[in-house]
Amino acid sequence: MKKALIALTCLLVSGTTLTAQQAQTDAKQRRAQLLEQVNNMSEQQISDYISKHYMRVPAQKDKSRFETKALPQAKATGVKSLGVPEDAIFPIESDEVQAILMTWPYYAVTESGQQAEMYFEGLGTTEYYPSKLEAVTSVPLVQQGNSQVELFANLADGIQKHAQVWMVLHHEDDTATIKEYMEKRGTPLTNCRFFIYPTNAFWFRDFGPMAFYYGDDDQIGFVDLEYYGGRPLDDEVPIKIAKEMGYPVYTTGIEYEGGNILMDGLGQLFTSSAVYGNNQDSYGQMYLNADSTVGYYTKKPLTEQQVKDSLTDMFNLTDITVMPKFQYDGGTGHIDLYADMWEETGFVVSQFPEDLASWTDAKTAVKNIETMKGKEDYFGENFATVSIPFPRMNNGKWYASQSSYNQNYTRSYSNHTFVNDAIVQPVFYDTTKSGSQKGDVESNRQALNVMKLAYPGYHFEEIDVRSFDGYGGAIHCITKQIPAENPVRIYHQPVRWFNTADNGTVYNVAVLSQNKSGIESVKIKYRNTDINWFETLELTPQGDNLFTGKIELKSDKERDTLFYYIESTSKNGKTITKPMTAKRGGYYIMPYGTEVTGYNNSFAYDSVGEVSIRTVTSQEMENISEIYPNPAKEQVSVTLNNNQPLYYRIVNLKGQVMQTGKINASNGAVNMDVSSLKSGNYWVVFTDGNFSATRKLVVTK
Repeated sequence: MKKALIALTCLLVSGTTLTAQQAQTDAKQRRAQLLEQVNNMSEQQISDYISKHYMRVPAQKDKSRFETKALPQAKATGVKSLGVPEDAIFPIESDEVQAILMTWPYYAVTESGQQAEMYFEGLGTTEYYPSKLEAVTSVPLVQQGNSQVELFANLADGIQKHAQVWMVLHHEDDTATIKEYMEKRGTPLTNCRFFIYPTNAFWFRDFGPMAFYYGDDDQIGFVDLEYYGGRPLDDEVPIKIAKEMGYPVYTTGIEYEGGNILMDGLGQLFTSSAVYGNNQDSYGQMYLNADSTVGYYTKKPLTEQQVKDSLTDMFNLTDITVMPKFQYDGGTGHIDLYADMWEETGFVVSQFPEDLASWTDAKTAVKNIETMKGKEDYFGENFATVSIPFPRMNNGKWYASQSSYNQNYTRSYSNHTFVNDAIVQPVFYDTTKSGSQKGDVESNRQALNVMKLAYPGYHFEEIDVRSFDGYGGAIHCITKQIPAENPVRIYHQPVRWFNTADNGTVYNVAVLSQNKSGIESVKIKYRNTDINWFETLELTPQGDNLFTGKIELKSDKERDTLFYYIESTSKNGKTITKPMTAKRGGYYIMPYGTEVTGYNNSFAYDSVGEVSIRTVTSQEMENISEIYPNPAKEQVSVTLNNNQPLYYRIVNLKGQVMQTGKINASNGAVNMDVSSLKSGNYWVVFTDGNFSATRKLVVTK
């Protein structure tokens, strides 16, 4: 009897296995047949499908007609609900990366062959308002010569030259399909890792993970935000990648998209008011029932203050700036359509020209840029802004109206992606084409020349993105940075200009640099305009990640320029430069001399503007006393030798800003409250906006 039962069990298991294997074989055959059909479709048919099913913002549904249930605890919203580590550092996008996340456009049909939108794995519908889903089959679009497919192929190729491509695909056998396509076009994938998770769309900037560093070993973690309702597969991607990579992930029900997040890597966030609107409704993400019906999770609407408090908590912020959103940008209200940060002290902004100055969004842009310029950076100086041109139509003319632009274009040069020493750059021309399809070649090339000044030393990987016209996004919107392992961080306040008549000929350099293994050396490579080689100054370690040194400037020059960059090497053998593009000409530039009283960089339609003449000299900054008492518990004092206002930042040994303030004093001692700081070692950085001085602080409780 026992043997008979075993035999029967084996038969049942074998039958189950055969059934599963047959199902997999059948599904693979259906995908192969569909792939062949899709490859015979016209470019217009493909374009129509993508524009319908891959909208930047999903079609709004009347969610009240669906079944609902409360949001799971893992996605609960509320202030301090995440538990993100207190020492979390969210790097600036221009920091070193190990990879860039992206996906590929897919085509889906029902079993009857009707075009469909996939909502859950293998399930979708032809309807915009699905109440019950049916089986669908999806395949990657790999038509040779199709402009939208070529965009993704060029993107993958542009990324892999500078970092690994992390490509998310629906099925395991799709990897062979993509590889074959890339081989045939002459750009084989040589630096790519595949992840197999079905997705709803390709807007990875918005639903991809928000990565951060934490702990003494700079481990990587993810924050998983709530994505647009109606795209549940996309919403799960951060959790799936985190699990596969072994990264911890912190989930929240706060609805927020990455395209509306601009962070300086040091605790400041710039965003638009779209984040408020997204969290004022009571609906969350779509869910699936066992009978293939769908519903929506419900949640508590949040006030603006609750949203700000939650963002401050989940991103470990010291400051948040929420500005009015654009009204006519495809519906997102995202800040990445007109601004980015190329370093922690400044923005590059896309400025509307005078011809379009009457547009509602142009007026909003002017106000928002002024707001950004009025904020203080990590070192207490106002953020700098550099303007780049606004793209024109293919014929070189401006757009007839804002509504026409929104419906048909939404172009932006600033919607690009940093990949270490390169920028994957959207352009709007192609010299291999003819007539109007060639585009406005002259103005595109002029814009690229301006951007090469705004982003010195970067290699530009150009991609014609006109097939995305009217979609509400471009390269930045379909990619996401994954920060590098074992980061070497460098923080430095560049002096914008230096008057040697007032300040002498010694330029005091201070650098904060940190790595989990410790820092072996920090060097300054510098030269003047009349030599073409770099001299080396090895900075002196002062302890606790601070390094200082002195550069002797020429005393007989009315005007000269110091070009320099920083090179930091960790004890585990990793070397990083700052700027990262230094080896290709991306230097810090400091005009100096007896007649130098400011600086001016003119770009496109605007200029950075002259810096007002400072009244605090470098000698006065160096004469700031040591902090006392030290160690301290509640309050410390410092003696100043000038009567000008100074800003200060208290930073920990990883460079995180723990406290900020402003000192107004006249030649005497001033007090600072440090009672909120935990026990540990800190640096207090004093600055007048051009010069700085650093003093050590130890707090014991």
